[in-house]
Amino acid sequence: MTTVFVSGPTGCIGAATVGHLLDEGVQRVVGFSRREDFSRIPARYHDRIQLVQGDITDADQVHEAVSAAAPSAVIHLAAFQTPDCQARPMEGLAVNVAGTLNMFRAARQLGDGLRRFVFASSAAVYGPRGLYDGDSVGVDVPFGPPNLYGYWKVAGEGMAQAFHAETGVATISLRLATTYGPGRDQGLTSAPTTAIKAVVLGVPFRLPYQGREHFHYVDDVGAGFSLAAIDPFEGCRAFNLRGQTVATEAFVEKIRGACDATGINDPGVGIAPEATSMPFVCDLDDSETVVAFPRMPLTSLEDGLAESIRRFQAMAADGTLEITR
Repeated sequence: MTTVFVSGPTGCIGAATVGHLLDEGVQRVVGFSRREDFSRIPARYHDRIQLVQGDITDADQVHEAVSAAAPSAVIHLAAFQTPDCQARPMEGLAVNVAGTLNMFRAARQLGDGLRRFVFASSAAVYGPRGLYDGDSVGVDVPFGPPNLYGYWKVAGEGMAQAFHAETGVATISLRLATTYGPGRDQGLTSAPTTAIKAVVLGVPFRLPYQGREHFHYVDDVGAGFSLAAIDPFEGCRAFNLRGQTVATEAFVEKIRGACDATGINDPGVGIAPEATSMPFVCDLDDSETVVAFPRMPLTSLEDGLAESIRRFQAMAADGTLEITR
């Protein structure tokens, strides 16, 4: 594959996706972002990345960037996250709905040169776990978003279906829940990563919510979006990204275990007494995902936490590790 166009390439998931694409032999990545920021992208990739600065809500800028890139695949990651969507809903609407529409409209103009469109959806399209019977939650269950962000992701998936119906381009909506690991410093579900940073920096931290949560290691997320764009697929389908569900208490215990294994003294990671319930569904069923994309990886929590600690320790030694609250 010659060129892949990625919106939101400079964020946590975007940087991981870009790296995996280039490792897989993609010749060039064109990224579209409000900021020309290479800080999350390792230097070894910079000569094969072109960053185009622009606003996803500006249809003309999006169209010009996509047309100039002439990609064979598009990965749309740019989004306005929870809880910012609740605080500034009109801005969230502009980015998550109008911005997504701009991406699909620009991609439509590529004609036969475009072979794949991958949309970053979310587990926020689902309702509470109690709404669904069985041991896991498949992709064909009813929607029941707990917030505006979830409704906007439902709208994006609808656009994906309409885009495929009109163009015939293979289109994938990839749903994910809690991403953790290096670079994850924004959004409601960034707290688990903040907890990992805290143990490395030796400061106490209390998670602000509790319950059962579905976790994805950041490198798995990047690989998931990358492989959804480049591995064989035909049609239009939503998939749950591969991950693991554990209770918040179990996640905290695994952090403590990782501390013991690396010789770190636990400074007091735990759950806040006033912690609220996690609003997003868990137990995402990835059986269809594995069949369609057998190369998508699944890193265990133990290994993901150990690698996160190692990378955060290196950042702490460089003086670049910070906690964003």
